[in-house]
Amino acid sequence: MNVVLVCLNNFQEYILVNIEQLITLGHENIYIITNASFFSHYSEYRDKIKLINSDELQESYDFFSKTRLDKHFRNGFWTLTSLRFFYIYEFMRKYGVNDVIHLENDVLIYYHCNSILHLFDKRFVYMPFDTFTRNIASIMYIPSHEVFKSVLDHYDFNKNDMENFSIIQRNTKLVQNLPIFPYHNDSDKKVKFVSTNFDVFDFIFDAAALGQFVGGIDPRNDPRNTIGFVNETCVIRFDVYKLWFENDPEDGLKKPYLEIDNKKYRIYNLHIHSKRLKNFV
Repeated sequence: MNVVLVCLNNFQEYILVNIEQLITLGHENIYIITNASFFSHYSEYRDKIKLINSDELQESYDFFSKTRLDKHFRNGFWTLTSLRFFYIYEFMRKYGVNDVIHLENDVLIYYHCNSILHLFDKRFVYMPFDTFTRNIASIMYIPSHEVFKSVLDHYDFNKNDMENFSIIQRNTKLVQNLPIFPYHNDSDKKVKFVSTNFDVFDFIFDAAALGQFVGGIDPRNDPRNTIGFVNETCVIRFDVYKLWFENDPEDGLKKPYLEIDNKKYRIYNLHIHSKRLKNFV
């Protein structure tokens, strides 16, 4: 499996903690798509990661020029969150890289990606959804540039990334769920939807709500102590369940778990919205 992170125009210091965690888990194929001017920030890891100069990737969709998304808020936040997908596509196409796990820079994983590679259907892109109408590309599986192109060809340049893949899923069926909750036959339709494919993966994947609950939200959104935050959009209220960390006896690493109805479930990743990744490794 290949892990791809993207850091464009604004260097995010916490990406280094993410990289350190990936290396600790044993990942060897780690790609960072970033500006050449940021290369020096990664000097500590240069022999363990592959830096891809974003300026050398052709952006064939011309997304940045065509989009009407806000290019000024936080130095282009809304535009860059979508632009990353087009750079990932160009990277995969140029270098012939398949089987990609893309992580947002504030998303920590706790298991080696090879442990779930065989579970993906390579006809689809996968990501978590927290409602019928909202996806969050915190963690994303992309089988090939050909499949990704079939998805991006339907991307609406004027809608944000949390809307786009949800619409594409409904219209094309090319996008599958990474489950954010265990599937139960007696759950309501909304819970069943966000739990789709739990029987396949046997992991809980965090879209955003778990990481926001355990670590709070981005202090730029609210400078107060927001640990225990309950995501107002997610159909699951994670505050009613017990979340804890314990050391895995197999590799000795700290991993998160969720208790639901007296049963212990493994959490594959946490979206550390507060950006304090060091607190959760």
